[in-house]
Amino acid sequence: MKKSKMNSLPLKTISNLFLLLFTTISNASCSNDDAEAKKSPVILVHGAWQASYVWDTTESDLKAAGYNVTVVKLPGHGDDTTPTYQVSFQSYVDEVKKAINAYNEPVILIGHSLGGAVITQTASEVPQKIKKLIYIAGFIPQNGKSVLDYSQMDTASLLPASLKLSEDQTLAGIVNPEVNLPKIFAQDATDVQKQFLVTRYKAEPTIPLGTPLNYKTADYNLGGIKYYIFTTADNTITYGFQQEMAKSAGIANTYTINSGHSPFISKTAELSKLLKEILSH
Repeated sequence: MKKSKMNSLPLKTISNLFLLLFTTISNASCSNDDAEAKKSPVILVHGAWQASYVWDTTESDLKAAGYNVTVVKLPGHGDDTTPTYQVSFQSYVDEVKKAINAYNEPVILIGHSLGGAVITQTASEVPQKIKKLIYIAGFIPQNGKSVLDYSQMDTASLLPASLKLSEDQTLAGIVNPEVNLPKIFAQDATDVQKQFLVTRYKAEPTIPLGTPLNYKTADYNLGGIKYYIFTTADNTITYGFQQEMAKSAGIANTYTINSGHSPFISKTAELSKLLKEILSH
């Protein structure tokens, strides 16, 4: 009977072959571990009439998936006591850049609503530090236009008609927030979720809302791969207007969630799943 080639090999040679195979498998496993360890940092930027607390569940979900996450606290929001006259659009951008500079690698910026305008300006100022830009129902004003300009262009939005200004016009509030805030920002949320937003409601500084963005489109285009998540039942920034902005900005990577303006409140699991899908690309 003819011996197989394996049986004819010296024992030492066979041992070396198994050692080589084991080393190859181990190295492949280490490479996968390294890939997992190199997930880009994620920075979350909230919108108007809200604050960093809206990201609590999203932050926890992304951290559980292995991401380093920073939630930006914009001046004048939540428990921040910066005087209203000192709150500027550039102060928002500077706060995001501070979060970016805490990492020694390109980051992924996620902006909601007003936060969309903030990450747009930020990406144009430090494009080399941005890997991806993800909008969730986010404003993308063109150079020379403000969030207020764009909000007034969205004629189907319920927001503009519900606003009231303070006497000195430095704050914009929501008329009858107990009723209108949930209707505008989270009509699809549960009663508990709506109350969560209402009890944390705070009037919005007007100066940043009316400040035109100032950037070069070429710089913005260098600021990472762009994605847009449409919220199709949105009463604040309507689905159609979101589509117009994404198209104008040349964003081809788009996704949808059937939610109101605050999916991180009403559709947390669906949003987290979608974000993890985008982040893994």
